[in-house]
Amino acid sequence: MLQEKTEFKVGDIVTEIDLIVPDDREQWNGIVLNVEPGAFVLSTYFGQEPQDRIIVLWLDNALTEELPASVLILVHRAEDEETD
Repeated sequence: MLQEKTEFKVGDIVTEIDLIVPDDREQWNGIVLNVEPGAFVLSTYFGQEPQDRIIVLWLDNALTEELPASVLILVHRAEDEETD
C-alpha cells in the first residue's frame, strides 16, 4: 500500500522517518524553509515518482538539508495568515 502524500509548506515543523536516522542518534526536528514542487524524480517499484524538494532547518543542530518529501513526517502545520 502506498503512503499518503503530505503537502508541506514553509513554516511546518517536521521530523525524519526512522529509515534515514543513523543508529547512533535520535530523530531530528526542524522547520521547513522552502518547498520546490516536483524537484526530485525517484524511481520506485511503481515507476517514476516526482517528489517535492524540502529544505529543512534542523533545530537540533542548526544545519540545513535538502530532502525529498517522502522522508519527512509532519509534526505541526504552520498557521495560515488570517486575512481581513
